[in-house]
Amino acid sequence: MSAVHRYHILDAPADGSFASVARLAALVFGTPIATVTIVDVDRVWFAASHGLSGVTQIGTEPGLCASAVLQDEAYVVNDGAVDPRTLDHPLVRGELGLRFYAAAPIITGDGHRLGTVNVIDREPREVTDTQVATLTALAGIVADQLELRLAAIQAVRAERGLDEAPGAHATASAKLAGQLRHLAADHLDGEHPRTCQLGLSNPCDNPVEVKVADPWGDSVWACIRHAEDIIINERSTFIADQKLNGLERYLRPAKRRTAGPARTP
Repeated sequence: MSAVHRYHILDAPADGSFASVARLAALVFGTPIATVTIVDVDRVWFAASHGLSGVTQIGTEPGLCASAVLQDEAYVVNDGAVDPRTLDHPLVRGELGLRFYAAAPIITGDGHRLGTVNVIDREPREVTDTQVATLTALAGIVADQLELRLAAIQAVRAERGLDEAPGAHATASAKLAGQLRHLAADHLDGEHPRTCQLGLSNPCDNPVEVKVADPWGDSVWACIRHAEDIIINERSTFIADQKLNGLERYLRPAKRRTAGPARTP
C-alpha cells in the first residue's frame, strides 16, 4: 500500500472531480449509492461518495472494496445475501443491508491498485456489458486525475526547494511540462479554442494543449506553460477532459455496439 501514500490522497479535502465520478456512476447504474474509495492497509477511505452521508471510511473486510481492488477487471456481486464472497460482510449483514455491488479497480499506469469506483444498492441487480465498461472507464479517469495530482505535488515541492537548489526551476518545469503533455495527450480530440486563454494582462498566443479545471467546475484552455503555472499556484486544479460530460468519448463505442445495424424502411 505504499503507492497509496505516494499520491497523498488519504484524508485529503473533498475533490469535486471525484464527486462527479461518483454521481456519474450512480446515474449509469441507477443506484442510490456510489463511491470512489482508496484502500489503505487497515481501512477503506471514501475519496467521494454519492447518496451516502455520515460515513467516511469502513474496514478492510474481504468481499467488497478490499477484494475488488485486487482484481484486473470489474467485480460484481448481484446479490450479497447469497453470494459466498459477501455473506459475512458488515455492510451486508448490518443496517445498510447491501445486496448489489459493482466495482472497478483504480489502477495506475505502473500497475499499482489504489482503490475502486463502485455502485451499491439495497436490492439485487443485474448489470450490462455497457455499464461495466463505463464503470471501468470511470476508474481510469480517477487514475488519470491521481497522476496529475502527483505531478502537481512534485512540481510544488520543486518550487519550494529552488533556493536550496539553484537551477532546479528549469529542470522541474521541463519535467512537469513533459508529464502534462503525456497525461493530456488524448484530451484534444474535438473542438476547442486555437490559442491559450490564460496570460491575464498579457494575452498568450501559444496554441492550446490542455484544459485546466478546478473542483467547482470552472475551466479554461491553456498552453502547457500556463497550465503548469496555474497547477503550481492554485490548489486543487487539474487537467480536465475537454467535455463537461467527459464520459461521452468512452460511451461512443458502447452506443454503437448496442444500437445494432440501421434499419431500412
